[in-house]
Amino acid sequence: MRNNHLFFGLFVGSFNPVTTSHLKITLDLLEDKIVNHIYFLPVNSKKTNLESIDRRLDMLNLVLTKNMTSLNIYNYSDSGIFNYFVLEKINKDKKITHIIMGSDLFLKFYTFTNYEDILKKYSLIIINRGNNLEKELEKYENYRDKIIIINKTYPGSSTESRNSLKETKNIYLDNKVLDYIKKNNLYN
Repeated sequence: MRNNHLFFGLFVGSFNPVTTSHLKITLDLLEDKIVNHIYFLPVNSKKTNLESIDRRLDMLNLVLTKNMTSLNIYNYSDSGIFNYFVLEKINKDKKITHIIMGSDLFLKFYTFTNYEDILKKYSLIIINRGNNLEKELEKYENYRDKIIIINKTYPGSSTESRNSLKETKNIYLDNKVLDYIKKNNLYN
């Protein structure tokens, strides 16, 4: 732990479903001591074939390990949508220091309400999904020291996992998650 401080990450995404890549990202961030604890926050979006928050929390809770916790967005937001005000509510309770997101969400970050206030208070951990982020980072020149880019490859998105569910083996889902999906007849 750096300077005896605790660092709490909030991993925001659809987790529809949670994949082995999500877990590997988390384990790497914990092992590298970038954060000491990670909260997973499944959120609603405009994506199609989105399972309920409860189903996604069930899948997360099957695979989370030490220093990982899931949060129900409906404890902080009536709509299930993540925004600055939801972040502030979560922070009162959880003392978030870092926000973890994929580069696809980071490309839209400047459209967030109060995005500069977010950057003043929190560091961002961006998991690069093959995007060239140099031009994007120019928008945040004054906050560059608050943005950590992880350029390690993590194959297997939720979309790829859903698309491969009909195959005999899904290499991007933990077996507990795969069994849950089959048992509950999800993503058909």
